[in-house]
Amino acid sequence: MKILQLTNKVPYPPRDGGAIASLTLARELTKAGHEVIVLAMNTSKHFMDEDQFPTVQIAGLRVDVIPVDTRTRWSKALLNLFFSRLPYNAVRFISDDYRVRLRILLAENDFDFVILDQIYTGLYLKDIRSCTSVPVILRAHNIEYEIWDRTAKSSVGLKRFYLTILANRIRRFELSLINRYDALVPITDRDAAHFAKFGNTRPCHVLPTGMELHEERQESKPVASVTVAHLGALDWLPNENGIKWFISQVWPIIRRHRPGIEFHLAGRNAPEKFEAHISAPGVVYHGEVADAKDFISKHDIFIVPLFSGSGMRIKLLDYMAAGKSIVTTTIGAEGIPIVGGHEAFIADQPEEFANHVITLAQSPGLRQTIGQNAREFVKTNFDNQVLIRQFTDFLKTIDHRS
Repeated sequence: MKILQLTNKVPYPPRDGGAIASLTLARELTKAGHEVIVLAMNTSKHFMDEDQFPTVQIAGLRVDVIPVDTRTRWSKALLNLFFSRLPYNAVRFISDDYRVRLRILLAENDFDFVILDQIYTGLYLKDIRSCTSVPVILRAHNIEYEIWDRTAKSSVGLKRFYLTILANRIRRFELSLINRYDALVPITDRDAAHFAKFGNTRPCHVLPTGMELHEERQESKPVASVTVAHLGALDWLPNENGIKWFISQVWPIIRRHRPGIEFHLAGRNAPEKFEAHISAPGVVYHGEVADAKDFISKHDIFIVPLFSGSGMRIKLLDYMAAGKSIVTTTIGAEGIPIVGGHEAFIADQPEEFANHVITLAQSPGLRQTIGQNAREFVKTNFDNQVLIRQFTDFLKTIDHRS
């Protein structure tokens, strides 16, 4: 098959969940023998220099990159608030240059499918329909409005007021896409159920992001040198809020029981004021790291303290694939059917969350057991070859428009 995949960010380097999901889909389709062209927006937030482009090349995969200025401008945000019904988050991804390149690709290629990878590429659905009758697949990474609705509910004052309006507009935008595609491919069963409630009647296939198991490492650290860690995009508000919660409410409890323990935090694009919130005894801030797998391999217990978000936490799966022990929240584990206390620990209250970290820190055998269970869970449920074969079998069932 020949497939056009539209993304609202360059899916390389795979440093965050969205990029990992997009690159994994494109890479695994090409490995399965299909030809994929990715038309990616090179956005201000996830900008990639041209000298990095050659490293993207995978046999059978072509990446076309169009610069799109998505910087937040408060004057435009205010105008949008009062004079538009579209969410400002969506408006920032409207680009004439992207639209022109899309139309050229559709005219020059005989595609079998077009994949809208993430909902904001749905802005170009009319352009696709006006150029071709090729089936369009919506690949939904999450329920986008849910992220902002949850964030709004945990905010106060004017911030809560604005985020509530934004969440409602995103919900309307998501609803406006329902059944305008030819098939729906959400990332979790939970998201599929949400789209069904929205009114989806199109063929639906759940496609999680698959994982490759990291090289397994034997537990050898003495208890005294065990570390806690987190790796994730720090310009994503749910991550930022979760880390602030962990450092202010959970970390002091852990340090009282284990005074010498360290928390290693890594991630890119942290807001300027963020470092003031993470300045605490035992916290080591790395900023952006060059090699995520190397960072993961060096630490023992990983935390995923999320209270907003949607879809699935791909970084959590990344930790599990590496055989790490994890403490997360209910929302952090959402979309991944793990059993608390078996593949990871789940807690939403500071004391309980801290107790799980403390127990893991002082129990090498428990860390090893949880890590092995986690690896086996990923191997059984998130094998890339199996998932992509199931997905391509599903695509073969989609009727082509005449």
